[in-house]
Amino acid sequence: MPLWAGLDPVARLELQAELQRVVLPGGEILFREGDPADALYMLVSGALGVSVQGDHGEQRRIARITPPETIGEMALISNTPRSATVTALRDSVLLKLTRSAFEGLAARWPSVMLYLSKLLADRLRATTRSQPVTFTPATFAIVPVTQGVAVADFAHAFLEEMRRSHGPGVAMIDAMPAHENESWLYRLEASRERVIYMASEPSGSWTERCIRHADHVMLVARPGEPLACEAEALTGAASSWRRHDLVLLQKPDAARPAPAHPSLNRLRVDQRLQVRQNNLPDLQRLIRTSSGRAVGLVLAGGGARGFAHLGAIQALHEHGFPVDLVGGTSIGAVMAATCAIQIGLDEAKALMTEAFVRNPPLNDYTLPLIALVRGRKVDARLMEHFGNCNIEDLWLPFFCVSSNLTTGTAHVHRQGTLWRALRASLAIPGLLPPVVEPDGVLVDGAMMNNMPADVMADLQRGPVLGIDVARDVAFRSPGDEEKKAPWLRRILGLPANAPDIVSLLYRSATVSSDAQTLKARAHAALVIHPPLAEVPLRGWEQFEKVVAIGYDHTRRQIEAGALNAFKVR
Repeated sequence: MPLWAGLDPVARLELQAELQRVVLPGGEILFREGDPADALYMLVSGALGVSVQGDHGEQRRIARITPPETIGEMALISNTPRSATVTALRDSVLLKLTRSAFEGLAARWPSVMLYLSKLLADRLRATTRSQPVTFTPATFAIVPVTQGVAVADFAHAFLEEMRRSHGPGVAMIDAMPAHENESWLYRLEASRERVIYMASEPSGSWTERCIRHADHVMLVARPGEPLACEAEALTGAASSWRRHDLVLLQKPDAARPAPAHPSLNRLRVDQRLQVRQNNLPDLQRLIRTSSGRAVGLVLAGGGARGFAHLGAIQALHEHGFPVDLVGGTSIGAVMAATCAIQIGLDEAKALMTEAFVRNPPLNDYTLPLIALVRGRKVDARLMEHFGNCNIEDLWLPFFCVSSNLTTGTAHVHRQGTLWRALRASLAIPGLLPPVVEPDGVLVDGAMMNNMPADVMADLQRGPVLGIDVARDVAFRSPGDEEKKAPWLRRILGLPANAPDIVSLLYRSATVSSDAQTLKARAHAALVIHPPLAEVPLRGWEQFEKVVAIGYDHTRRQIEAGALNAFKVR
């Protein structure tokens, strides 16, 4: 232990005599923010998480403690209450030094204070830099939560593919060896890069141990099957430090994911992931999503310029770049949804052509009491193409963003009816009627966050790739709409080259504040920016041209090596 590294043998014996052994099960709190400081601790095995309470009551992660670090010394030295909450991330063993023992030891052996002073300086430096704590799971638990799950087959397939992608330093264990104890598990974890704990039942002492030792828990279920009675205890299993995903094992030939039984909604999970049985691409995506190597694609809004997203996705697909999670705003949300349901690119192009080019939906004008158009054609088109599908039942994890005018905040849609979430994200104020929900009045998400790379980055699943189609200047040249009825403009005394009201509303909705845009873009590993200044925001008739711009620009970026960070390893 570093604390006694500089002590002579007599001092070490004195310190050891004062230490008390503490066993802390995974998920238990060592001490809370505001508690009195009565001891410092040295971590022998396991892992601890340090968090503080945020402005809105949430627990904000600030550090992860691994052996042989010391914890709790700051409050002890300053004689102030605890400044953070410390949680056991998995079963941990600590050595406790009480305040009275510490003060006596420090008085006799100054080297103890020197070590602690250096430790405090290092931690203050890290806090000043405000470096975020990234989630890099090293231990995984696979736990069935419904009847009929072939958990052993799934776990061995997961192990084999993880070894192929991460190397041979991956081990799996399905039971505690006879005559062994927790120390054996700690030695196993220390000797391997990653360890997979497999539980054959949803409850029991071994299942509980698997979960306590895991950084990432996969709750495996069959679609349509209710939550097993034995798994009820897992409905309360939640930790800001341990991640839980619900993995639904779909049929090998499933065209669309079958929904989960409603009882599974009681499980508090971070993501719902769909995996077809015996489907290697789905399994590879699950491993990337679980181990922090997933590619999160974020698509910005921008009217007709959003067609460039289809070309960009096509280029990514042709060059072997995976898309594991998707999100977007406004027209970007629609393009992300077509990606999440995993329809073919040709089918997606045909869908967009029919929806926006051949039969534009934004022309059912009405008396502008709430908006210029009724929005019924938009509703019908979204229901036609996306049906009653729920966000949580898509092949890829998906979110979209709308703006809540009631609260003045961005609203992130992660569950519920897909078409209605898209309708809210598309609701340009003044052009389309808002979507009124219990949470508030929802309109186009571009007003608050047109490039929600920060939302994707907060998932901590891997690098974020953004495609921004709204950054270019607008109104450089008049579009077809601005060229109409020049005589009426003259009669009304309006500028001949001024954009019409619909185009102005489009642009107003797609220009979020510079500060918010820069903040969101900073969370992306890369933002692709196709050159679209010459494309009008309502240039729906330029579909093929815009798709080609998105494809060509993304392909050039790939060939130049700009996307190397997103390659599958």
